[in-house]
Amino acid sequence: MTRTRWACLTAVVICSVLVIAAEAGATETLCDPSFQNCRDPLLASINAETVGIDVGFWFMTDARYEAAIVNRWKAGVPVRLLVDPRANPTYAGNSTMLADFAAAGIPMRNRIATGILHWKMMLFAGQNIVEFGSSNFAPTEFVPTTPYTNYDDESVYTTDDPAIVGSFKTKYDDSWTDTTNFANYANVSGPLTRVYPTYPIDPDLNFPPSQDFGARNVAAIGAEKTKIDVLMYRITDQRHTNAILAAWNRGIPIRIITENKEYHLAQYLWDSWNVDRLYAAGIPIKWRGHAGQNHGKVELLYGQGLAVFGSSNWTSASATSQAEHNYFTTKSWMFTWFQDQFERMWNNTAPGGVVETVPFTPLPPNKAVNESPANAATVTTSTAVLTWYPGPWGVLYDVYFGTTSTPPIVASNLNLGPSLSTTDFKKWTTPALVAGTTYYWQIVSRTMAGLTATGPISSFTVPASGGGHLPSGWTDTDIGAVGTAGGASYGGGTFTVSGSGADIWNTADAFHYAYEPLTGDGQLIARVDSVENTASWAKAGVMIRNTLDANSAYALMLVSAGKGTAFQYRLSAGASAAGATPVSGTAPVWVKIVRAGSVLSGYTSLDGTTWTLAGQATITMNASVNIGLAVTSHNNSALCSVTIDKVQ
Repeated sequence: MTRTRWACLTAVVICSVLVIAAEAGATETLCDPSFQNCRDPLLASINAETVGIDVGFWFMTDARYEAAIVNRWKAGVPVRLLVDPRANPTYAGNSTMLADFAAAGIPMRNRIATGILHWKMMLFAGQNIVEFGSSNFAPTEFVPTTPYTNYDDESVYTTDDPAIVGSFKTKYDDSWTDTTNFANYANVSGPLTRVYPTYPIDPDLNFPPSQDFGARNVAAIGAEKTKIDVLMYRITDQRHTNAILAAWNRGIPIRIITENKEYHLAQYLWDSWNVDRLYAAGIPIKWRGHAGQNHGKVELLYGQGLAVFGSSNWTSASATSQAEHNYFTTKSWMFTWFQDQFERMWNNTAPGGVVETVPFTPLPPNKAVNESPANAATVTTSTAVLTWYPGPWGVLYDVYFGTTSTPPIVASNLNLGPSLSTTDFKKWTTPALVAGTTYYWQIVSRTMAGLTATGPISSFTVPASGGGHLPSGWTDTDIGAVGTAGGASYGGGTFTVSGSGADIWNTADAFHYAYEPLTGDGQLIARVDSVENTASWAKAGVMIRNTLDANSAYALMLVSAGKGTAFQYRLSAGASAAGATPVSGTAPVWVKIVRAGSVLSGYTSLDGTTWTLAGQATITMNASVNIGLAVTSHNNSALCSVTIDKVQ
């Protein structure tokens, strides 16, 4: 640091100790930005500081704070900032604030640990006060746009309680000198040194990640015997939900206010799962009726006279990985303050009859999208794996399956959970299929609140015998010593190919082949949609093969069930197969095999447009060869079923 830190500390350490000890009669305030201007008192504290300012924040987008802090720095007041630039992509303006602070010469360190810096605090050394709570330093989080009607619900706490101020001084120094979880961001040179004496941490404070907020809060809920009120922005850690449900089941009255925007936000999809569980249990729940947002994190445990508030949501990250600050207090005036605030919001008793909260209304899930078997497809395997994409809000599923166009329910309340990504499909395997039969299937998705969405009905047909009809010019056959006869069929633009066989490798192959003749140069493109996992090296792909003999020369661009994608080939009849090193990849993936003279090449693609060369081999083949789709189980006692479409 380029300037002397506050003189009292550098000259006589005892001075600060005596100052804090003398502040036995604490002056404390809670500010409610639903109707109060909580920004001006904080700006006044910044402008009044003459000894030193320490700030830690997730993001800052209100330039008034930046201007005031920079002005104090220019006036000679030492300033330190703990920041987290990972907020920049989400919160427009934060990057500008960080750049301006750095340009002013203010020392800054940033959090580099997995969990973000979720602090929202300012510490004023000369005044011996600290401000913290749930409010980020944004224009709407300290001052309402319209009182009671358009505001961010927050807790803004300012105190000169010596135990709390001392705790924050120690925790700030801990972070400032931490070289594991923090790094120098700007204007820091020389050794990292502590500024304050090391004070004991007030046992009523909670500082994740070193202290598990979830474990402490769950214990407090478990000890409650009278009544619980909760105002919580985000609920994704089921530990809190389970504890609340247990309290409800033992007869404790509970009321919950939560935030609408978080309920169906895919980034936090477990919020709806948890809130729906609370609703289904019969717990009274309300959410925002005003135009802002409920960003508060407050809990009232009446039998213990305990108010819990701070920066932590009911999330796993807020409990054990993010840097947070929370207060478990039994100060009666604070409990009464939060109780009055909650009652006003719950009962909508704000001046003018403003509606701040409305009854929570659960939302339904998305309709399931049937993925495979494709509608009107032909299936040649003994069973079918019904595969669907439910989206992020379905949790429980009913499967309807049968031989009528309105199939009966055959499985109910399958707890398969929501889709965590766009490729997270849910699956159910049918009973044994009967040849010569058309089957119909449908998925009904359900939330934990019991709301449903009914998906479309799809069908597939099992041919009367052997494979179904293939496109004109195509045929199929088993090649080599297969343990179980394979088959191939075509319907709705999709090939379904099943094959057993030990492998396509070594000096002879065993697999099922659906193919057509090729004379001269040519290529085959296809998208391998699914590969049944009969073995990790079960493989399917596009092949050019010199003959139908088991030991024939060939080139194959494959997708395996568990070993990635690879280009493999045999240079001549009876020779040992070889191949390029496999690369990661699973179905669905596009593959292409190309013959140009004696050069055979294999390619892969994620979209069928941009291709990556996987390997090449120079192989002397007949003028007329076979080109098609190859499937081997790598398990000669089982059929591997594969679906392939976009064949061209």
